[in-house]
Amino acid sequence: MCGIAGFELRGGDGEVVGGSLLRSLRNRGPDGDFFEQRGGYGLVQTRLAVIDLSDHVRYPMSNEDGTLCLVFNGEIYGYMDLRRELERAGHRFATDCDAEVVLHGFEEWGPDLFPRLNGMFALALVDSRRNEITLARDRSGIKPLVMTTGPRFAFASDAMALVSAGLSAGEVDRESVSEYGAFHYVPFPGTGIQGIQQVEPGTMVTRSADGSTEVRRWTPLFFDRAPDGQDVGLAELENALLESVSRQLVADVEVGIFLSGGVDSSLLAALAVESGARPRAFTVSFQGHGDYDESDRAARLAQSLGIPHQIETMDTGFLEAVDGIAGAYDVPFADSSAIPMLALSRLARSEVTVAMSGTGGDDLFAGYYRHRAHKLRSAVGFLPDQLLRRLSEIKVDQGGERRSGLNLARSYVSRIARAGAGDDHEQYLALVAGSTSDAGHEAFRGIGESRAASEGVASRLGLDNPSSGSILREIQRFEMRSYLPGDLLTKEDRASMSVGLEARVPLLDEAVAALADRMPDRQKLSLRGGKLPLRQIAAQKVPAVGGGGRKRGFAVPLHDLFAGRWRSEAGTWFREGSTSLIDGTAAADLLNSGTSHATDLWALAALTAWERRLDECRSAALELRKGLAGDPTDEPTGGRFT
Repeated sequence: MCGIAGFELRGGDGEVVGGSLLRSLRNRGPDGDFFEQRGGYGLVQTRLAVIDLSDHVRYPMSNEDGTLCLVFNGEIYGYMDLRRELERAGHRFATDCDAEVVLHGFEEWGPDLFPRLNGMFALALVDSRRNEITLARDRSGIKPLVMTTGPRFAFASDAMALVSAGLSAGEVDRESVSEYGAFHYVPFPGTGIQGIQQVEPGTMVTRSADGSTEVRRWTPLFFDRAPDGQDVGLAELENALLESVSRQLVADVEVGIFLSGGVDSSLLAALAVESGARPRAFTVSFQGHGDYDESDRAARLAQSLGIPHQIETMDTGFLEAVDGIAGAYDVPFADSSAIPMLALSRLARSEVTVAMSGTGGDDLFAGYYRHRAHKLRSAVGFLPDQLLRRLSEIKVDQGGERRSGLNLARSYVSRIARAGAGDDHEQYLALVAGSTSDAGHEAFRGIGESRAASEGVASRLGLDNPSSGSILREIQRFEMRSYLPGDLLTKEDRASMSVGLEARVPLLDEAVAALADRMPDRQKLSLRGGKLPLRQIAAQKVPAVGGGGRKRGFAVPLHDLFAGRWRSEAGTWFREGSTSLIDGTAAADLLNSGTSHATDLWALAALTAWERRLDECRSAALELRKGLAGDPTDEPTGGRFT
């Protein structure tokens, strides 16, 4: 796992710009800094050593004749099979590193390499023979990769790194910030910054010598076609899960596990033990906050499996929380579970270099409450208009027990009723978008209305796709392009890499994902719940906890915090800190309104902290330019590739 970046060389600024990028990315790779100027590009990599810890692993990594070089972030599982195939074809390897398989594989197969890779990756390959550079990102978007859209091409693992290096003017992109207002994360392709966009998961970008850029998909989208209707055997899925966990336990450093006590992490822990490992388990605790404290359940599971277990008790102040988010997240991000994820990552990094998580299970196997909502919608749709109006007025506690089943039901019934008689897609958007309330929206400055923003994202990412075969598969397809990479994987990558910890996600293994894609809806979901096959397997593996618990995801008691110990500190911070995007006085008034707007308040705080960090990065770029003869930015535009 690493941090990578690169940029077109212009005007003799390579060493200065490269040095800035190295400083920005050092947290992602504390074990080595590398910068070289190759093929018209400055290439940067900071290394976190996980496979082949020796000093002779260096980047950019080159093939035998030096015509192809690579910077690489990620892990390839089962890479030795590919290596043996390449060795039979005559390739010579200088290291035992999985990244070298990518280098020689691209030399041998070109872009046909990428479908052969089972793992997580973001990479760049410079081909001096063709005078072009190729970027690629893994199918799920586990590892981040952003690029500039202006006249000077650059890329990085972190958008803020490009701003600090002067490779972007760092102006706010209000379109993607409006989408943040709707979803509380930034969906593809935005980053919140004009002229910087995400490389879409499962695609490759080729930049030619003439400055032309081609973007193409190297893998089909998840849930893009109707399944054949045949059930997937539970034994086949169990075997795929066991093989995935076994592959992802391979490392030259110690591997641990994030343990919540829910279905996914419980199952992974049991499979790791079945594979012969005893991974250290790590949990965070919100003691005294009832439903938010998962530590007792996780402790019982760890004891039943005989694995070592450490618990971190959360006691995070408001300023510590917003500073942590600002330091770790290069994009606007308001999922409050990032707060415990940062603490969990620090705890794990004190003992291990790699940690596995259960991310992806709900996305692949229809585990979210909203995946059952279209069934609820069918029931609500028969109710009289007068009753629907009453349902639409249901008050939902924004920050208290919002993860409880009762509150989720209230929330979804209320939103479905407000959406009226729209089609399935409109009803779905009523459930997942409009995250910021009307009262909260008043504190945003110049940010578009949430519903319009959500409809734009749905259109861009193809929510309406009848070829998927069902409304559930259409929703899953959309979420695999939006929520999974934009929220869950962003949360996990930035939190873990802020402390130099590699997070692995066995449930997103290619073989496991392929089986989920084949499954008919009935095998995943019923009126009683979703994620049925994982629950069935977990019930056999971890009976001590009844097959795992209800999905919690390290939730945060925001209501209690804003009503209690955060209240004074947050009020002062908001009033003293208006930005171009947030009216701090309006935010402070919202805090003191007597109504729970905890989710809104955290979204406002996270965006404020992000914009302040963006200002700091712009200032760093100005200082950098003082030592340069010219301006390296070339004033990049805010355009988007289509």
